Amino acid sequence: CICMVHGTPGAGGVATAVRSLSQALEQEGCQLLHACAAAADGASLLWAAARSDIIVATHNFRAAYVAWALGTLLRKPVVVWVHGPLSEVLSQAGASSAKRSWLRWFYRRPMDLVFVSASSRQSFAHFMQGPLLQPARQTVIVNALAPGGQEQRLVARPDGVVRVGYVGRLSTEKNPHLLIAMMRALPGNFQLTVLGEGPLRQAMESAAEDLAAAGRVRFMGHQPATDAFYRTQDVTVVTSHYEGCPMTVLESLQAGVPCVAVPIPSLQEMLMEQAPYLLAQSGTAVALADAVLTTLQRPKPLRDADIEQVLSRYGYAEFKLRWHRLLSSAVYPC
Repeated sequence: CICMVHGTPGAGGVATAVRSLSQALEQEGCQLLHACAAAADGASLLWAAARSDIIVATHNFRAAYVAWALGTLLRKPVVVWVHGPLSEVLSQAGASSAKRSWLRWFYRRPMDLVFVSASSRQSFAHFMQGPLLQPARQTVIVNALAPGGQEQRLVARPDGVVRVGYVGRLSTEKNPHLLIAMMRALPGNFQLTVLGEGPLRQAMESAAEDLAAAGRVRFMGHQPATDAFYRTQDVTVVTSHYEGCPMTVLESLQAGVPCVAVPIPSLQEMLMEQAPYLLAQSGTAVALADAVLTTLQRPKPLRDADIEQVLSRYGYAEFKLRWHRLLSSAVYPC
């Protein structure tokens, strides 16, 4: 029995990854008890943790603190799932020296850490100023999508229109303003659809007013990023300053749609070996636009083969197996 401690409920990539993990563990015969770290009533957290063999914090910070406290109180093993690159997250947030000192103390406590990418683990080691935990306590398990079973189908598109999709929060760390500059560097028959909400939406709409009037940019607000949406696009883009193991990339590729991205470490880790043309040469709008054009000029059979190669490294069966083994070894250490 596993107690899954969540932070504030969300609908982004972390929530998608958590759903994949929950489904994977249930398929392996695990019983899951879900509890929210933000709950005002701590009794429900304590009840779930007391009835579990292991406590899993599904992401960093509040959920991790609560999971560790429960594990210490109840003498239960604790696993913390680290999604983003810690150094970059703290720098972007302008974290105080006190917060950084607290985190360095906290991550020396007995717990297992699971990183979604090698780059996230490297960022953690950089923040901690060296590998302060035993190697066996730090594991990289890349994300994967649970099979959706969607029907493969062709989607009709208006003649001459090239559709570019963006899925993500409109906030500083996602760098969505790059989308508008990218569209100005692309030919006039390119149309951008933005699925997402956030504090930068109003500023983005103002910056793209002329593009929206010309029908080249559409802001759709928060909507589920379904397989059907991805299949209406010719290409998707990721503009983030940092990522861990972005589910948007996997969702797009699983739908058969190439995803072009800025060359941050985690995306280099995902794409460089099998499909380097999906990475822009730099983080500029012109470089991103060039990568979009290069990707679309590549013959579709070659793109599809490359996408399959990328996805083979992010298989659901391997994801499920590695998580189950890790949790089993934490509960019943050798």
